[in-house]
Amino acid sequence: MSLQRAGKQILKKALIDSGGLRAASRVASPGAVILMYHSITEDPALTAWSIGVSQPRAAFEAHIRALAERFNPVSIDDVTDFASGGRRLPKKSVAVTFDDGFADNYDVVLPILTRYSVPATFYLLAGAVETGNPPWYCRIRHAIGTTRLSEWTDSESGVVRRIQGDSSREIALNVAFGIGAGKSGSAQEQWVSDMEKSLDVDPLQQESRFMMTWDQARALKQAGHTIGAHTLTHPNLAHVSTSEARSEIAGSKTAIEKSLGEPVQHFSYPHPALDPEWNAATVEITREIGFRSAVVTASGRVRPGDDPLELRRIYAAAEFDQWLWNLECTFLGRAI
Repeated sequence: MSLQRAGKQILKKALIDSGGLRAASRVASPGAVILMYHSITEDPALTAWSIGVSQPRAAFEAHIRALAERFNPVSIDDVTDFASGGRRLPKKSVAVTFDDGFADNYDVVLPILTRYSVPATFYLLAGAVETGNPPWYCRIRHAIGTTRLSEWTDSESGVVRRIQGDSSREIALNVAFGIGAGKSGSAQEQWVSDMEKSLDVDPLQQESRFMMTWDQARALKQAGHTIGAHTLTHPNLAHVSTSEARSEIAGSKTAIEKSLGEPVQHFSYPHPALDPEWNAATVEITREIGFRSAVVTASGRVRPGDDPLELRRIYAAAEFDQWLWNLECTFLGRAI
Protein backbone atom coordinates (compact mmCIF):
# COMPACT_ATOMS: atom_id res chain seq x y z
CA MET A 1 0.00 0.00 0.00
CA SER A 2 1.36 3.45 -0.94
CA LEU A 3 1.99 6.10 1.71
CA GLN A 4 -0.74 8.28 0.18
CA ARG A 5 -3.30 5.49 0.32
CA ALA A 6 -2.24 4.54 3.85
CA GLY A 7 -2.72 8.15 4.92
CA LYS A 8 -6.22 8.22 3.46
CA GLN A 9 -7.10 5.02 5.28
CA ILE A 10 -5.89 6.45 8.58
CA LEU A 11 -7.92 9.63 8.02
CA LYS A 12 -11.05 7.64 7.16
CA LYS A 13 -10.71 5.51 10.27
CA ALA A 14 -10.20 8.59 12.44
CA LEU A 15 -13.36 10.18 11.07
CA ILE A 16 -15.32 6.97 11.59
CA ASP A 17 -14.04 6.45 15.14
CA SER A 18 -14.72 10.07 16.10
CA GLY A 19 -18.39 9.76 15.23
CA GLY A 20 -18.20 12.82 12.99
CA LEU A 21 -19.71 11.09 9.98
CA ARG A 22 -22.57 9.67 12.05
CA ALA A 23 -23.33 13.10 13.49
CA ALA A 24 -23.32 14.68 10.03
CA SER A 25 -25.60 12.01 8.59
CA ARG A 26 -28.20 12.74 11.28
CA VAL A 27 -28.76 16.22 9.89
CA ALA A 28 -28.55 15.22 6.22
CA SER A 29 -31.64 15.39 4.02
CA PRO A 30 -33.90 12.30 4.09
CA GLY A 31 -32.51 9.31 2.27
CA ALA A 32 -32.17 5.53 2.40
CA VAL A 33 -29.31 3.32 1.26
CA ILE A 34 -29.59 -0.04 -0.51
CA LEU A 35 -26.63 -2.41 -0.08
CA MET A 36 -25.75 -4.88 -2.85
CA TYR A 37 -24.28 -8.34 -2.22
CA HIS A 38 -23.99 -11.52 -4.28
CA SER A 39 -22.40 -14.50 -2.53
CA ILE A 40 -21.12 -15.17 1.01
CA THR A 41 -18.66 -18.02 1.62
CA GLU A 42 -16.11 -18.97 4.26
CA ASP A 43 -13.13 -18.19 2.02
CA PRO A 44 -13.80 -16.73 -1.46
CA ALA A 45 -10.12 -17.05 -2.40
CA LEU A 46 -10.41 -20.84 -2.57
CA THR A 47 -12.29 -20.88 -5.88
CA ALA A 48 -11.59 -19.03 -9.13
CA TRP A 49 -15.27 -18.39 -9.93
CA SER A 50 -16.04 -16.57 -6.67
CA ILE A 51 -13.31 -13.91 -6.87
CA GLY A 52 -15.03 -10.54 -7.10
CA VAL A 53 -18.40 -12.15 -6.37
CA SER A 54 -18.16 -13.66 -2.88
CA GLN A 55 -17.34 -12.08 0.45
CA PRO A 56 -16.12 -13.87 3.61
CA ARG A 57 -18.82 -14.99 6.04
CA ALA A 58 -17.12 -13.27 8.99
CA ALA A 59 -17.02 -9.94 7.15
CA PHE A 60 -20.70 -10.19 6.21
CA GLU A 61 -21.73 -10.98 9.77
CA ALA A 62 -19.84 -7.90 10.96
CA HIS A 63 -21.84 -5.83 8.47
CA ILE A 64 -25.18 -7.23 9.59
CA ARG A 65 -24.33 -6.85 13.27
CA ALA A 66 -23.48 -3.20 12.64
CA LEU A 67 -26.71 -2.66 10.71
CA ALA A 68 -28.72 -4.03 13.64
CA GLU A 69 -26.82 -1.96 16.22
CA ARG A 70 -26.17 1.36 14.42
CA PHE A 71 -28.68 1.67 11.60
CA ASN A 72 -32.32 0.95 10.80
CA PRO A 73 -32.72 -2.13 8.56
CA VAL A 74 -35.78 -1.87 6.30
CA SER A 75 -37.31 -3.86 3.45
CA ILE A 76 -37.28 -3.04 -0.25
CA ASP A 77 -41.05 -2.43 0.02
CA ASP A 78 -40.32 0.24 2.63
CA VAL A 79 -37.74 1.91 0.36
CA THR A 80 -40.08 1.73 -2.64
CA ASP A 81 -42.87 3.44 -0.71
CA PHE A 82 -40.37 6.01 0.58
CA ALA A 83 -39.18 6.86 -2.94
CA SER A 84 -42.78 7.14 -4.12
CA GLY A 85 -43.45 9.71 -1.40
CA GLY A 86 -45.97 7.65 0.51
CA ARG A 87 -43.89 6.59 3.50
CA ARG A 88 -41.53 8.15 6.01
CA LEU A 89 -38.47 6.18 7.07
CA PRO A 90 -36.36 6.52 10.18
CA LYS A 91 -32.95 8.13 9.83
CA LYS A 92 -30.19 5.87 8.51
CA SER A 93 -32.52 3.31 6.94
CA VAL A 94 -30.69 0.55 5.06
CA ALA A 95 -32.03 -2.23 2.82
CA VAL A 96 -29.97 -5.38 2.15
CA THR A 97 -30.14 -7.01 -1.29
CA PHE A 98 -28.58 -10.06 -2.95
CA ASP A 99 -28.31 -10.67 -6.69
CA ASP A 100 -28.36 -13.98 -8.60
CA GLY A 101 -29.61 -16.50 -6.00
CA PHE A 102 -26.49 -18.42 -4.99
CA ALA A 103 -27.03 -21.43 -2.72
CA ASP A 104 -24.98 -19.81 0.05
CA ASN A 105 -27.67 -17.13 0.33
CA TYR A 106 -29.76 -19.82 2.00
CA ASP A 107 -27.03 -21.87 3.68
CA VAL A 108 -24.85 -19.04 5.04
CA VAL A 109 -26.75 -15.77 4.76
CA LEU A 110 -30.17 -16.77 6.14
CA PRO A 111 -28.91 -17.85 9.59
CA ILE A 112 -27.02 -14.55 10.00
CA LEU A 113 -30.01 -12.44 8.95
CA THR A 114 -32.21 -14.42 11.35
CA ARG A 115 -29.76 -13.95 14.22
CA TYR A 116 -29.91 -10.17 13.90
CA SER A 117 -33.50 -9.83 12.63
CA VAL A 118 -32.45 -8.04 9.44
CA PRO A 119 -34.70 -8.34 6.35
CA ALA A 120 -33.25 -8.79 2.87
CA THR A 121 -34.31 -9.06 -0.75
CA PHE A 122 -33.04 -11.88 -2.96
CA TYR A 123 -33.19 -11.22 -6.71
CA LEU A 124 -33.18 -14.60 -8.43
CA LEU A 125 -31.59 -15.38 -11.77
CA ALA A 126 -34.47 -17.63 -12.75
CA GLY A 127 -32.69 -19.73 -15.38
CA ALA A 128 -29.77 -20.48 -13.07
CA VAL A 129 -32.03 -21.40 -10.15
CA GLU A 130 -33.95 -23.73 -12.44
CA THR A 131 -30.82 -25.60 -13.58
CA GLY A 132 -28.55 -25.15 -10.56
CA ASN A 133 -25.79 -23.95 -12.88
CA PRO A 134 -23.92 -20.75 -12.00
CA PRO A 135 -24.27 -17.51 -14.01
CA TRP A 136 -22.30 -17.34 -17.25
CA TYR A 137 -19.87 -14.75 -15.89
CA CYS A 138 -18.81 -17.18 -13.13
CA ARG A 139 -18.20 -19.87 -15.75
CA ILE A 140 -16.04 -17.47 -17.76
CA ARG A 141 -13.99 -16.46 -14.73
CA HIS A 142 -13.52 -20.13 -13.86
CA ALA A 143 -12.48 -21.02 -17.42
CA ILE A 144 -9.90 -18.26 -17.78
CA GLY A 145 -8.71 -18.66 -14.20
CA THR A 146 -8.10 -22.41 -14.35
CA THR A 147 -7.11 -23.19 -17.94
CA ARG A 148 -3.60 -24.51 -18.54
CA LEU A 149 -3.47 -22.85 -21.94
CA SER A 150 -1.48 -19.67 -22.38
CA GLU A 151 -3.70 -18.11 -25.05
CA TRP A 152 -7.37 -17.59 -25.80
CA THR A 153 -8.70 -16.85 -29.27
CA ASP A 154 -11.64 -14.45 -29.10
CA SER A 155 -14.22 -16.11 -31.37
CA GLU A 156 -15.99 -12.79 -31.97
CA SER A 157 -12.97 -10.94 -33.40
CA GLY A 158 -10.46 -13.74 -34.02
CA VAL A 159 -7.95 -11.89 -31.84
CA VAL A 160 -5.54 -14.13 -29.91
CA ARG A 161 -5.12 -12.97 -26.31
CA ARG A 162 -2.48 -14.08 -23.84
CA ILE A 163 -3.82 -15.35 -20.52
CA GLN A 164 -0.61 -15.95 -18.59
CA GLY A 165 -0.17 -13.78 -15.51
CA ASP A 166 -2.75 -11.81 -13.54
CA SER A 167 -2.74 -8.72 -15.74
CA SER A 168 -3.22 -10.57 -19.04
CA ARG A 169 -5.94 -12.76 -17.53
CA GLU A 170 -7.77 -9.69 -16.23
CA ILE A 171 -7.65 -8.06 -19.66
CA ALA A 172 -9.00 -11.22 -21.27
CA LEU A 173 -11.73 -11.44 -18.62
CA ASN A 174 -12.88 -7.90 -19.31
CA VAL A 175 -13.05 -8.61 -23.03
CA ALA A 176 -15.01 -11.81 -22.42
CA PHE A 177 -17.40 -10.11 -19.99
CA GLY A 178 -18.12 -7.42 -22.55
CA ILE A 179 -18.95 -10.00 -25.21
CA GLY A 180 -21.10 -12.15 -22.94
CA ALA A 181 -23.00 -9.16 -21.55
CA GLY A 182 -24.38 -8.45 -25.03
CA LYS A 183 -25.82 -11.95 -25.42
CA SER A 184 -28.82 -13.72 -23.89
CA GLY A 185 -30.52 -17.07 -23.94
CA SER A 186 -29.26 -19.84 -26.23
CA ALA A 187 -26.77 -17.57 -28.01
CA GLN A 188 -25.13 -16.72 -24.71
CA GLU A 189 -25.04 -20.37 -23.63
CA GLN A 190 -23.49 -21.46 -26.91
CA TRP A 191 -20.81 -18.78 -26.71
CA VAL A 192 -19.86 -19.68 -23.14
CA SER A 193 -19.81 -23.40 -23.95
CA ASP A 194 -17.57 -22.78 -26.96
CA MET A 195 -15.21 -20.74 -24.83
CA GLU A 196 -14.97 -23.48 -22.19
CA LYS A 197 -14.14 -26.01 -24.90
CA SER A 198 -11.56 -23.76 -26.53
CA LEU A 199 -9.82 -23.31 -23.17
CA ASP A 200 -10.01 -27.07 -22.48
CA VAL A 201 -11.73 -26.76 -19.09
CA ASP A 202 -14.63 -28.73 -17.65
CA PRO A 203 -17.81 -26.67 -17.28
CA LEU A 204 -18.17 -25.29 -13.79
CA GLN A 205 -21.68 -26.69 -13.38
CA GLN A 206 -20.36 -30.25 -13.32
CA GLU A 207 -18.77 -29.74 -9.88
CA SER A 208 -21.83 -29.11 -7.68
CA ARG A 209 -25.07 -27.17 -7.39
CA PHE A 210 -24.17 -23.50 -7.04
CA MET A 211 -27.63 -21.93 -6.97
CA MET A 212 -30.42 -22.19 -4.43
CA THR A 213 -33.40 -24.42 -5.13
CA TRP A 214 -36.98 -23.27 -5.45
CA ASP A 215 -37.70 -24.89 -2.07
CA GLN A 216 -34.96 -22.76 -0.53
CA ALA A 217 -36.38 -19.66 -2.20
CA ARG A 218 -39.76 -20.47 -0.68
CA ALA A 219 -38.10 -20.91 2.72
CA LEU A 220 -36.51 -17.46 2.43
CA LYS A 221 -39.94 -16.02 1.64
CA GLN A 222 -41.49 -17.83 4.60
CA ALA A 223 -38.75 -16.44 6.85
CA GLY A 224 -39.97 -12.93 6.03
CA HIS A 225 -37.61 -11.98 3.22
CA THR A 226 -38.49 -10.67 -0.23
CA ILE A 227 -37.95 -12.55 -3.49
CA GLY A 228 -37.37 -10.51 -6.63
CA ALA A 229 -36.41 -11.18 -10.26
CA HIS A 230 -33.03 -10.78 -11.97
CA THR A 231 -33.74 -11.91 -15.58
CA LEU A 232 -33.41 -15.42 -17.00
CA THR A 233 -29.80 -15.50 -18.23
CA HIS A 234 -28.06 -12.35 -16.90
CA PRO A 235 -27.43 -10.20 -20.00
CA ASN A 236 -26.92 -6.46 -19.85
CA LEU A 237 -30.45 -5.43 -20.80
CA ALA A 238 -29.38 -2.11 -22.30
CA HIS A 239 -27.09 -3.92 -24.76
CA VAL A 240 -29.46 -6.54 -26.17
CA SER A 241 -32.48 -5.98 -28.43
CA THR A 242 -35.71 -4.64 -26.97
CA SER A 243 -37.43 -7.96 -27.65
CA GLU A 244 -34.66 -9.85 -25.84
CA ALA A 245 -34.86 -7.45 -22.90
CA ARG A 246 -38.62 -7.91 -22.66
CA SER A 247 -38.28 -11.69 -22.83
CA GLU A 248 -35.64 -11.70 -20.08
CA ILE A 249 -37.54 -9.38 -17.76
CA ALA A 250 -41.01 -10.86 -18.25
CA GLY A 251 -39.72 -14.43 -18.41
CA SER A 252 -37.98 -14.20 -15.05
CA LYS A 253 -41.06 -12.72 -13.38
CA THR A 254 -43.29 -15.45 -14.79
CA ALA A 255 -40.91 -18.29 -13.86
CA ILE A 256 -40.50 -17.14 -10.27
CA GLU A 257 -44.20 -16.48 -9.78
CA LYS A 258 -44.99 -19.95 -11.11
CA SER A 259 -42.50 -21.57 -8.72
CA LEU A 260 -43.37 -19.53 -5.62
CA GLY A 261 -47.09 -19.14 -6.23
CA GLU A 262 -46.99 -15.41 -5.38
CA PRO A 263 -46.60 -12.14 -7.29
CA VAL A 264 -43.05 -10.89 -7.82
CA GLN A 265 -42.96 -7.11 -7.55
CA HIS A 266 -39.28 -6.19 -7.43
CA PHE A 267 -36.55 -6.40 -10.07
CA SER A 268 -32.76 -6.04 -10.22
CA TYR A 269 -30.85 -5.11 -13.36
CA PRO A 270 -27.87 -7.40 -14.10
CA HIS A 271 -24.63 -5.51 -14.69
CA PRO A 272 -22.01 -8.10 -15.70
CA ALA A 273 -20.18 -5.59 -17.94
CA LEU A 274 -20.77 -2.60 -20.25
CA ASP A 275 -22.48 0.64 -19.26
CA PRO A 276 -25.20 1.47 -18.57
CA GLU A 277 -27.30 -1.54 -17.57
CA TRP A 278 -30.69 0.11 -18.03
CA ASN A 279 -32.31 2.74 -20.25
CA ALA A 280 -35.65 4.39 -20.91
CA ALA A 281 -36.91 1.38 -22.88
CA THR A 282 -36.12 -1.15 -20.14
CA VAL A 283 -37.65 1.09 -17.47
CA GLU A 284 -40.85 1.23 -19.50
CA ILE A 285 -40.82 -2.56 -19.86
CA THR A 286 -40.55 -3.08 -16.10
CA ARG A 287 -43.38 -0.61 -15.63
CA GLU A 288 -45.63 -2.31 -18.18
CA ILE A 289 -44.93 -5.77 -16.78
CA GLY A 290 -45.98 -4.65 -13.32
CA PHE A 291 -42.87 -4.33 -11.18
CA ARG A 292 -43.14 -1.92 -8.24
CA SER A 293 -39.41 -1.30 -8.07
CA ALA A 294 -36.17 -1.95 -9.91
CA VAL A 295 -32.65 -1.51 -8.53
CA VAL A 296 -29.55 -0.54 -10.50
CA THR A 297 -25.83 -0.51 -9.71
CA ALA A 298 -25.38 3.25 -10.07
CA SER A 299 -24.09 4.41 -6.70
CA GLY A 300 -26.11 6.73 -4.50
CA ARG A 301 -28.84 7.04 -1.90
CA VAL A 302 -32.58 6.82 -2.48
CA ARG A 303 -34.51 10.04 -1.92
CA PRO A 304 -38.20 10.95 -1.88
CA GLY A 305 -39.37 11.52 -5.43
CA ASP A 306 -36.91 9.10 -7.04
CA ASP A 307 -38.38 6.82 -9.70
CA PRO A 308 -38.88 3.49 -7.88
CA LEU A 309 -37.92 1.74 -11.12
CA GLU A 310 -34.43 3.30 -10.98
CA LEU A 311 -33.37 2.86 -7.35
CA ARG A 312 -29.65 3.33 -6.73
CA ARG A 313 -27.53 0.97 -4.63
CA ILE A 314 -24.00 0.81 -3.30
CA TYR A 315 -21.65 -2.15 -3.49
CA ALA A 316 -20.96 -3.60 -0.04
CA ALA A 317 -17.18 -3.53 0.44
CA ALA A 318 -15.94 -6.51 2.44
CA GLU A 319 -13.47 -4.61 4.66
CA PHE A 320 -15.48 -3.21 7.58
CA ASP A 321 -14.06 0.32 7.83
CA GLN A 322 -14.43 0.83 4.08
CA TRP A 323 -17.97 -0.58 4.20
CA LEU A 324 -18.89 1.80 7.02
CA TRP A 325 -17.21 4.76 5.30
CA ASN A 326 -19.11 4.11 2.06
CA LEU A 327 -22.39 3.78 3.91
CA GLU A 328 -22.01 6.99 5.94
CA CYS A 329 -20.76 8.97 2.92
CA THR A 330 -23.75 7.81 0.86
CA PHE A 331 -26.16 9.05 3.52
CA LEU A 332 -24.42 12.42 3.23
CA GLY A 333 -24.99 12.41 -0.53
CA ARG A 334 -21.30 12.07 -1.34
CA ALA A 335 -20.09 9.95 -4.25
CA ILE A 336 -18.04 6.88 -3.32
